Amino acid sequence: MKPEKLQWEFWSEDLSIGHAAIDDDHKRILQFIARLQEAFLLQQDERVVVEGIAIIADYSNNHFDREERMLAAAGYPHLDQHRARHESFRSYVAHARDAEHDIDTGGLLSYLVDWWVGHIAAEDKLYRSALIGKEAMIAEAFNEGTTSS
Repeated sequence: MKPEKLQWEFWSEDLSIGHAAIDDDHKRILQFIARLQEAFLLQQDERVVVEGIAIIADYSNNHFDREERMLAAAGYPHLDQHRARHESFRSYVAHARDAEHDIDTGGLLSYLVDWWVGHIAAEDKLYRSALIGKEAMIAEAFNEGTTSS
């Protein structure tokens, strides 16, 4: 991948879904991708890339869990399809993570940017209306995921 193809604005208010915790997750994930891009452009050691992939994968998994709890609490009717999209991302990143050597970092970055920006702008925006008026249920779902027994 050519560096000029990696020019993108990592966050725009157009990507906001209107839920602060989820928007913050999205911003952090896109920041992690931007850092991975920087490591790629600076031709840093492959270890940095592998570590960056691990950070993105781990944070994304935590985000997906929170988002899916929120959507379940809100009664989102398309939760199964949304989960399937999350699983497709997990599978792709797990494959890239397992490769560890000869990673096509440019291709991976293109995938990450396209998937995340597209997912937020299209698929996540679809559930925005399902959240309206369900703030208490959603807050409870978030709290349930952060308490330890």
